[in-house]
Amino acid sequence: MDRLSPLDAMFVDAEDQDPHTSMAIASIAVFEGPPPTHQEFLAFLTGRLPLVPRYRQKLQTVPFRLGRPVWVDDPHFDLGYHVRRTALPAPGGDRQLAALMARVMSQRLDRDHPLWEYWVIEGLAEGRWALISKVHHCMVDGVSGTDLYRVIFDFSPEPSPTAADDHAPGAEPSPPSWPRRPSWTMSSSRSARPAR
Repeated sequence: MDRLSPLDAMFVDAEDQDPHTSMAIASIAVFEGPPPTHQEFLAFLTGRLPLVPRYRQKLQTVPFRLGRPVWVDDPHFDLGYHVRRTALPAPGGDRQLAALMARVMSQRLDRDHPLWEYWVIEGLAEGRWALISKVHHCMVDGVSGTDLYRVIFDFSPEPSPTAADDHAPGAEPSPPSWPRRPSWTMSSSRSARPAR
């Protein structure tokens, strides 16, 4: 288990304090040519997941918030949940893409799942398509977020071989077992004595 850094924990706390705040960051990449099918894109990402282990982890809060949240494997990880697909209305220009981006970013990421989404966007003008990459700020910063493109995409028309995947998700840690009754009782407001 990795614990969030103090700075990353502040991003999570900022969201907790205001239900209208989202600490997700995003980028848009626009591509020429036809978009991949949903199944093609899922298969492609499956071959890259081992390169980004955090994509299969979610946040878990420490009981009673006595420490910073930790990253744990999501035993129910479902890649299909994280890959969304939609199309722009005509004419598929910058205005329509910006409106979609605003709608995507207005929704907070669900902390019951790993904190990222990809949106494959069809219907851009001139036969193009786009990919919105949305990730929580506690997971990456702006610089490492753009570096993810280097991991996810190939720089030549020839696809890279898929990464070996020996990932076996660990069980979610459970809170410690608390005693059913306290080991002491208050006999007055000033003293305590052991329970019998």
